[in-house]
Amino acid sequence: SVLVAIPLAFLVSGAVGVLIERGIVRFLYGRPLETLLATFGVSLILQQIVRDGVSPNNVPVETPQWMSGSWQINDALSITYNRIYVLLFMVLVFAILQIVLKKTSLGLKVRAVAQNRNMAKAMGVRTQWVDAMTFGLGSGIAGVAGVAFSQLTNVGPNLGQQYIIDSFMVVVFGGVGNLWGTLIGGMSLGVANKILEPWAGAVLAKIFVLVALILFIQRRPRGLFPQKGRAAES
Repeated sequence: SVLVAIPLAFLVSGAVGVLIERGIVRFLYGRPLETLLATFGVSLILQQIVRDGVSPNNVPVETPQWMSGSWQINDALSITYNRIYVLLFMVLVFAILQIVLKKTSLGLKVRAVAQNRNMAKAMGVRTQWVDAMTFGLGSGIAGVAGVAFSQLTNVGPNLGQQYIIDSFMVVVFGGVGNLWGTLIGGMSLGVANKILEPWAGAVLAKIFVLVALILFIQRRPRGLFPQKGRAAES
């Protein structure tokens, strides 16, 4: 059941994320290249564990009856209900995450540590605990995203690998540390890619988008919506 898989995926992925942060990532803060390589290596290890322990093949996931079918807009255009539900679910997750960051104690501490870590620590914030919870929260959301993707495609060890570059592009384009930037950046790059695909093909379209992003970052290295704050701006 999808309704059971969503909270279960969040809890399991979040717990794994906390373990990875405590066991590996926390020793690499301040060294972004080493952190990137370490987390990429961990992803390869996890993929191999799934291949050996579960299956190396893609496995289809049955779509619930209430997500089956499509909405026929006109003779040439239709949208499947599972994609509509996934889109609505994404909006719900985004809204919940905004509430967590803006209205809860954890969110306040996360924003404080992100803007000025030393000052937050001086004010009594347990920065290491915030690091672990933030990494766990992100990992939990990634697990929930995996459940959503399972309703659109087959599930396999390499399910998330094809989205690594796209995710990096979205974060860089939207601005690190800004949820609205991530949302707008993802929608902008996705729409641009789909507009280019019919006449350039999938591969060339992605190359064109990547080149445009590189040129954009040359002018705005902090993205569309850069993080604000005295420490962030210094």
